[in-house]
Amino acid sequence: MIKSIHLGNFKAFAETQVIPVKPITLIFGANSAGKSSIIHSLALLHEALNTGELDIFHTRLGGSSIDLGGFRQYIHRRQANRRMDLRLTLNTAKFQGRLKELLDPAMEITTAVTVGMPLDDQDQPLPGAGPRVISYELESDGKTLLRMSRRPAGHFALDLLPYNHPVLKKIITALLEGFTTTGKIFEKDIAGLESPMTDIIADLRASMGAFFPKGLADFSRDDDGEARQSSLFPVSKGYRREDLARALRFFLPRTLDELLREINALVESEIKRMQYLGPLRSYPPRHIAFAEHEDLNWFAGGGYAWDVVRRDAGVRKQVNTWLGDKEKLSTPYELLIRDLVGLDQIETPLLDGLERLNEEGLDIEYEEESRYTSAGTWPIIKDTEAEAEKLRDLILASDIERLNELILVDRRTDTQVSHRDVGIGVSQVLPVLVSAYASRNEIIAIEQPEIHLHPALQAELGDLFINSALGGNQNTYLLETHSEHLILRILRRIRETAEGELPDGLAPITPDHVSVLYVEPGKEGSEVVHIPTNKEGEFERPWPRGFFAERARELF
Repeated sequence: MIKSIHLGNFKAFAETQVIPVKPITLIFGANSAGKSSIIHSLALLHEALNTGELDIFHTRLGGSSIDLGGFRQYIHRRQANRRMDLRLTLNTAKFQGRLKELLDPAMEITTAVTVGMPLDDQDQPLPGAGPRVISYELESDGKTLLRMSRRPAGHFALDLLPYNHPVLKKIITALLEGFTTTGKIFEKDIAGLESPMTDIIADLRASMGAFFPKGLADFSRDDDGEARQSSLFPVSKGYRREDLARALRFFLPRTLDELLREINALVESEIKRMQYLGPLRSYPPRHIAFAEHEDLNWFAGGGYAWDVVRRDAGVRKQVNTWLGDKEKLSTPYELLIRDLVGLDQIETPLLDGLERLNEEGLDIEYEEESRYTSAGTWPIIKDTEAEAEKLRDLILASDIERLNELILVDRRTDTQVSHRDVGIGVSQVLPVLVSAYASRNEIIAIEQPEIHLHPALQAELGDLFINSALGGNQNTYLLETHSEHLILRILRRIRETAEGELPDGLAPITPDHVSVLYVEPGKEGSEVVHIPTNKEGEFERPWPRGFFAERARELF
């Protein structure tokens, strides 16, 4: 639903940059150019919405991979008198219910905030002050729908409410026709609302959350000091304008409050769908069943992914296919589940099973071995292997508390190994695989998904992301990457889709599904350059500094 991110005065960016977001968004650029700043801005927003704080250092989403350092570090060039500009543009095509009704004429909606320190008359931060939201704006199709800012007293009030805006005009017309007896509203009626609109702007104040207003409250009263009462407003012939104005003053603030609450709840739900995987994935403990789930890097480091594979048989099967496929990782390893059972739990079902088999004629002898059972004896089965297998089935059918332990089996030798005993490539790619297979309708940000993978596998990740984004899972990816092979595979699939040659099992992909961005550093701040693609699988504009020009330099 997020169509674009607008980001200014944040880390590497000075002038506000527009970051188009598609199902697959690839972010390229030199080291330290500011690629990760895009992902980090969303981590900041995610944390602020969850904690109410803006002076953020570490985020729960980013673990130890994202250290924002507080406002004075993440503001551009550490200049605390600057103001961060963050905007999110949403595509209204998927809006539903009341929000769709209120914003029906709009194709897109943008929520915009500026964040900064309160400044003194010398344009310097006030001592001891912290960052806060300075202004909020709501735009529809590039035109301001509503703007408010913080007043010296600390509250938020409206600055602009253009009643001729198509969305507001439609809202006002519907209110006046629905809650008065006037019948049809004409253009001259709308034109006569300037005075009541001015009053409404003066009367409304907003209660603010960490980033967005929670709603609007009308601080005005009738002349007698009593709150207005809800009713159907009659409109008389001689006082039509006054009666319409009175109805507008009563109903419009309530509708605007509803609009703000609905749209900001939607934005929050979008941001809270975000997942993040850092550039270095961590190893979980050797025994995953005993892993500490509250570890700082449980999500950002990918440790959670091993637990997902342990618990979810469907995801485990998909990961095993990728690990063993000759066209992909082509490892000899398979992930399996082993049941761990305490010795104190197995004694009773073992003896019960033996007694049952003994009743069926099984030849059992007992020898003294008091350390094994409370009865002081230990059974020895004298009969066939089939009877021993039957005993095992009886034990497994009993009510025993089990821990599911994830293991790796080397199929070349049928040897059990731990994830800590195999190559680092498996540990680094498994969280990426789990994000693709286990997530549904999520925004997934990954830094360097290709790390520790050889070139052929980097290309295979392209197919993984295509199917996860455009197949049944419908995820949205923000990928900060250096991989030439990843983008070349995606370009190839675009071309094959257009030519009707896409291999079976792959989701079709078009240029509209991909956003390729290059972050270019500059003296005045980094710039985000959008590189469009076409259906031939080619770039429609030259890359800044060339496209992976290193290869050409080395070859020629």
